[in-house]
Amino acid sequence: MSRVVRTLTAGLIIAGALFPGVAQADVRASPEPTVTFDGAIQSMAYLGDRLYVGGDFTHAIDTAGKLVPRTRLAALDARTGRLLDWSPVADGRVRAIAATDRGVYVGGDFGSVNGLTRDNLAQIDPVTGTLAPFRHSVYGHPHAIAISGSRIYVGGTVTQIDGQPRSRLAAFDLATGALDPQWKPAAQDSVNAIVVTGDRVLLGGAFTQVNGLKNTARVAVVDPRTGAVRPSFRSTIEYAVSSLSLTGSSLYAAVAGRGGRAMALDATTGATQWTVTADGDVQSVVRVNDTILMGGHFDRICKSAAVGDKGACQEGSTTRIKLAALDPSGRLQPWLADANGVMGVEAMAASPRLGKAAAGGSFTQINGAIQRRFAQFRL
Repeated sequence: MSRVVRTLTAGLIIAGALFPGVAQADVRASPEPTVTFDGAIQSMAYLGDRLYVGGDFTHAIDTAGKLVPRTRLAALDARTGRLLDWSPVADGRVRAIAATDRGVYVGGDFGSVNGLTRDNLAQIDPVTGTLAPFRHSVYGHPHAIAISGSRIYVGGTVTQIDGQPRSRLAAFDLATGALDPQWKPAAQDSVNAIVVTGDRVLLGGAFTQVNGLKNTARVAVVDPRTGAVRPSFRSTIEYAVSSLSLTGSSLYAAVAGRGGRAMALDATTGATQWTVTADGDVQSVVRVNDTILMGGHFDRICKSAAVGDKGACQEGSTTRIKLAALDPSGRLQPWLADANGVMGVEAMAASPRLGKAAAGGSFTQINGAIQRRFAQFRL
């Protein structure tokens, strides 16, 4: 299927009003032929024609079913789905990946990479897989990494870098790898997502305050040089944010809580553009052209924002298991790629240039067919 059919399947709460849907036949999506994995995927990043993945796996599984050793890190050709030779080894879970031609930066719960000490944070050559000298003592776990201009930004549960206090956020010089001594924004709880654009660093997570200021709960914007909060952006999100992605003027947020939500926010002001409610946590939202994919732990998309104490939709729903597609207005599409498992989809990545999106997690099926923990779709 070359593009998601732009028709509606259900009414949704969009920007505070109920939009009736027009019933259409579901369109079953077929993942592209690719390698899959024997353990969960928690992080992914595209770089040109390559896709880097990290998680808890110890092998990739080629299209013939052959196990190929890959220890929590792997790369594939995003055009063909073929496993690449890139094979660094991490001794613990990889939670975050950001990739540039200079290096693939990874964060997580590991103590070594390629047999050398790396305390939850490392830089790896994007072609050879060799380890770079970038090395720091990290107290806490990185959940998000972003690269922009001359800096690397890291967020998570980090409270100390190289003996220097940090409140869940830190920055490093891209050229030297040195810890930035000045950038010290303080998040009150974990930072799960970072997006950098122009003169802004957008943060998402479980925090209720950044720098002790009001209107900074769950999503906040800080200065990329000073770390000062930009007060023009105000968040009203009530539950923890798992991931963020930015396209144009829209910031897409994956939200947990009672039920779960995919949200589009005005990237400048934080005003809600639309909200889609599900019966389980949303872990990631990405956009490719005119298609927005949401992935997570949900089994249904609710027809309103009304959910019960355990997140059950109270005013009707449409079945979408772990994955769903929306149009730019947040309307549910007939694209169907039902996954399985309890955790389902844990991470997603998008390449608008290739017209592709990838989903990773703990699932082992898509639409009833075997698809172990990784799937890539052309949209």
